[in-house]
Amino acid sequence: MKRRLLTITDLHFDVLKLIIVLVASSSNGAADLARTLSVSRVFMEFAGDRDILRVVVFDNLKLPKRFQSLPNVKGLIHSCAHAGNVSAQYLLAKALLVSTSRLLSREKEYAWLQAVSICLCADCRAYSRWVAEEYTSVSSSMVHFLCSRVIPPVPPPSLPHFTLVRLFLEKCSNDDILKMRLHLNHYFEYFVGLGGAGYLVLYNCIKKMCIYGDAGQCFERMTKSCMEMKAKAESSAKSSEEEGTKGGIIAVHSRMIEWSRQCSKRQREMESMLRGRREYDGEPLEFDKIFADLTKEFETTTLLKEECPDHIWYKSPHAVATIFTRLGAMFKENSSISFKNFEINRGFAMSMFDQLFP
Repeated sequence: MKRRLLTITDLHFDVLKLIIVLVASSSNGAADLARTLSVSRVFMEFAGDRDILRVVVFDNLKLPKRFQSLPNVKGLIHSCAHAGNVSAQYLLAKALLVSTSRLLSREKEYAWLQAVSICLCADCRAYSRWVAEEYTSVSSSMVHFLCSRVIPPVPPPSLPHFTLVRLFLEKCSNDDILKMRLHLNHYFEYFVGLGGAGYLVLYNCIKKMCIYGDAGQCFERMTKSCMEMKAKAESSAKSSEEEGTKGGIIAVHSRMIEWSRQCSKRQREMESMLRGRREYDGEPLEFDKIFADLTKEFETTTLLKEECPDHIWYKSPHAVATIFTRLGAMFKENSSISFKNFEINRGFAMSMFDQLFP
C-alpha cells in the first residue's frame, strides 16, 4: 500500500495562516497573495481573514496612467481597505480622486448636452450616448463612497470618500501630491464647489505643498551634487600638489555669476507663484537642472597656464571645494525650510478639510 504524499495544504491551519501572512507582507504582497489564493480552495478560505488582509503590501502597485474606473468593490483592494489596511486605503484614495476628475468632466459634458440642442446626425447621437454611458458608469462606481447619494435601505459606506481623501492628505509624499494635484482640485470643485467656503484655502494649500515639496527635492539633489563636486575638487587639488602642477577642477568666475543670476530669477518666479502673482501650472521647478549647468562649467585640466586672460577670473581647486561646501550648507538649509513649509501647509489643508467634512 502506497503512502499518500503530504502537501502544503495538509499543514496545520495556524501554520498555513502564518505562511500566507508572510506572503502577503512581502515586497510584492498583493500580487503574490492573489496568485497564492488562486492555487487551492484551501488557500481561498483565508481570502476573507482580516488579519491577513490588514498586512497585505501594495507599495509596488502603481496607479495606471490611464486609470478608467475604481477597482471592483469585491476585489482585493476593497477587501483590504475595509479590513483597515492603510496601504490599500491610500491606493483606493488615489483611484477615487482620479474617478472624481472623470465624473466632474462627464457631468459637465452631460449637463451641456442637456442644455443645448444638438444635431441628429449619427456622430452626434453616438457622442451623446457615449457621454451618458460614461457618466452612468463612473457615477455607479462611486456610489459606494458617497454618503449623501446612497438611497435607503442601502447602508452608509464604511469608507466614505472624505475618509479616504483625508488619509491621502495625511500620508501623501512630495511626488504623489504633484501627480494628484489636478485631481485633488477637481475633487474639491465637485464636493465643495468653486465658490464654496474653504475651496480657495484648500486650493492654495495644495499649490504651496506642490511648490515647497518640489523645491525641497531640488535642493536635496543640489546638496548631493555639491558634496560630489567638493570631493572631486579636493581630490583634484591633492593630485595637483603631488604632481607639482597647477590644474584640476577650476571655476570661471564670470560663468558662476551668470548661473547665480539664473537661479535668483527662478527663485523669484517661485515666490511669485507662492504669493499668487504668477500662475502655477504644475511644471517642475528644476533648480537642480540649472545647478547642473553650473557644475559642467567646472573643467578638469591637466595643466593650467599661468598666463590667464585678464578679463576672466579663475578659481583654484581649493577655492572650488570651499565654494561647494558653502553652497551645500545653503542648499541643505533651504531643503529643510521647504519641507517644513510643506508640512505646515499640509496641516492647514487638513484643518480646513476637517471643517468641511466633519
